[in-house]
Amino acid sequence: MYRTFIVKSDSKADMARGGISNECDCSDADEPSASALQSRDINQQSKSSTLSFLDEKDPTEESFTVKRSVKREVVFQARKKEGSSASLPSFQGKSNKDVRVQSDSDSDGSAEDIPPDSDEGSSSTRSSSSGSSKAQRVIIPDARKIRAAKEKRRQARAQQDYISLDSPHTPGSGQEEGPSSGEQNSDNELDDHERRIEFAPKPKTLRERMTEKMGSDSDESFSDSQEEEDQQMWEEQQIGKGVKRHQKEWQAPRPARQKKMDIPETLPPVSVDVIKKRIIAKLDSLREVHRAREAELRRMQLDMEMAKSSLESLENHTTEEQLRFYRTMNVFSRNLLECLSEKMALINSVELDVHSLYIDQAEVLFSQRREALQEESSQIQKLTYNTDSHSNGDTAGDSNPAWQSLSEEEIGCVPCDLEPTAEQQAELQSKRDDLLKKAQEVFADVQTDFWDVKKILSRFDEWRISFQDSYSNAYIGLCIPKLLAPLIRHQLIGWNPLQAGEDFEALPWYSAVERFCHGQGYEETENMDMTTLPTIIEKTILSKVQGFVELVWDPFSAQQSTTLTTLCKRIQEDYSVFYGEQSKPVKAFVEAVIQRLRSAVDNDVFVPLYPKKFLEHKRSPQFQFQNKQFWSAVKLLGNMALWDGLIPEHILKELMLEKLLGRYLMITVLNESDSKHTIQKCKKIADCFPKSWFIDLNTGSSLPQLQNFSKHLLQIAHALFKDTNGSSSTRKLLSDVLFVLKNIKAHDSIRSITEKCHCEDLLEALQ
Repeated sequence: MYRTFIVKSDSKADMARGGISNECDCSDADEPSASALQSRDINQQSKSSTLSFLDEKDPTEESFTVKRSVKREVVFQARKKEGSSASLPSFQGKSNKDVRVQSDSDSDGSAEDIPPDSDEGSSSTRSSSSGSSKAQRVIIPDARKIRAAKEKRRQARAQQDYISLDSPHTPGSGQEEGPSSGEQNSDNELDDHERRIEFAPKPKTLRERMTEKMGSDSDESFSDSQEEEDQQMWEEQQIGKGVKRHQKEWQAPRPARQKKMDIPETLPPVSVDVIKKRIIAKLDSLREVHRAREAELRRMQLDMEMAKSSLESLENHTTEEQLRFYRTMNVFSRNLLECLSEKMALINSVELDVHSLYIDQAEVLFSQRREALQEESSQIQKLTYNTDSHSNGDTAGDSNPAWQSLSEEEIGCVPCDLEPTAEQQAELQSKRDDLLKKAQEVFADVQTDFWDVKKILSRFDEWRISFQDSYSNAYIGLCIPKLLAPLIRHQLIGWNPLQAGEDFEALPWYSAVERFCHGQGYEETENMDMTTLPTIIEKTILSKVQGFVELVWDPFSAQQSTTLTTLCKRIQEDYSVFYGEQSKPVKAFVEAVIQRLRSAVDNDVFVPLYPKKFLEHKRSPQFQFQNKQFWSAVKLLGNMALWDGLIPEHILKELMLEKLLGRYLMITVLNESDSKHTIQKCKKIADCFPKSWFIDLNTGSSLPQLQNFSKHLLQIAHALFKDTNGSSSTRKLLSDVLFVLKNIKAHDSIRSITEKCHCEDLLEALQ
């Protein structure tokens, strides 16, 4: 690609004012070395693209002058660089030539005037037009001509008759070079292949600035039009790309969309019912939206009322009143905490003394029962051993007159609870009264405002009514249970949860707390203190009851177990502390109950086994001792059943069925020889099972832990029918067996008995 520069000159004087000489020296800027040009002239003379301005006919001629006529157009063609690192802002091309135009006032008078019609002029014109044709042959000067041109240029520089167009220094810069320096620079000037490539832009020379000035006028219109054409072409390309991309995006999904929008030939029939259902569904959705909007409106109205009440409270109470109240509450709270911190040691001491009385009494009773059981068991063991070795058990009942025969009622009687003697009870009551008097003296030197629960809560109630927001932000509802715990424990010092007739709800603290949480219409609103009372029950009441369970409670005592379970069930129903996710105090209490029951089964249950010949005699001490221990275990089984709903069901089944029933009671029942006594014992055992275990039971064969129990009853029924052949007493016993099987939901065993014994009437009577 070529770029054409056109310079129009009207006269020789205009060219002289522009500082352009008509002298053109060859090989000025990009001169190759002599050796390089010789080799190039020999080997690549036909392939060179260098345009020579020297006359081949006259080898001695070193320069020539181009004379231009008036209004002569001079055409400069410069080829754009391709793959070159240097730009072409001036007349210099890739060819190794330098065209220098020198004015007529040049001091060199040896220059010859060449008319425009001469051969050299035509050759110059041909050289100018040769840039557009790569195939035109050019002639490269030899080394001799190049040296002569260099010498000519050196002499011209030595005369200093002109300003060099290629010099980067301006005349006013103050830097002048002598002849020696110019000569040295000319001699030391590097050829094209020896020059370094400059990556940084160099200062423009005078020639370059003149060239830009000359070409600005002529090239302005061309460059503007070229830029406009390039800009228009770029815009058209970008628009075309966008249109193509848009067409691609919309052409791809069209077939699928057209395919989805295909209308079937036959449409489903539309009936009135379908339209009615759609209208009803739309109406329901609108009603739901309407209800949601009404609920939102009610919430907004409630928020508005609360905001108005807050505004009224702020208007009624000035900041000075609030500050005075907060200071008063701060002083009261600090004094209350100091008082309770000082009295905590006395409260703990008295409470510990009272608990020690109950613990000592329980340990005495436990030790008495264990000693009596161990003594009686060893005595019967000796009696069994002596009788077995001498008399072989024939006169076992007469060997010791202390043993008496039991009646039928006494055989099936559950033993009574172990109670302290009258002397022990009187001594305990005396010590308890002394400790209660000591407990009353704990707050004798304290004003009632700091130990009366009702007065303390009245202070916080005033805060809640006057400044509800600050009361809520201070989390007073969470602090009150811990704050009142020492005062509540002080009032619970004389309370025993294992004795009937004593109720913690009758104490003064309970009524004060209940009124604070639920009184004065707070139950109708969302009271933030609704959980205060249940929290007190969990952290204070259950903690005290847990101590009695671990150290005082006797699981074999029916009275203590009934009182304790009744209290726990009432707490569960009134305060729901055992429902859902249990808190840490509740979990600790339940774990204490489980451990106490497990310890009673593992350590306190003892049902001995004796040879059958001793158990056949109802007056024998072996039978009486075994019978007493058996019914004591049945009593424990019934006491454990009272905890149904309070402790996990799977743990209760493990303790009652797998350990107590399977390990002790079933062995005694299987060794029983009398069918009547066996049925009586089975009926008593079945009555101890909680009814909730069999409500949703549909297996037909009772619980898995009761399979052996139901099979044994089935065997007894078959044996009774085989021995007695349907007598009245047999039918009575069969009726009891069916009743037991019906209670434990053993329907398969009932069906087997009715089919074999033909006692459908008994089954109908049980319905």
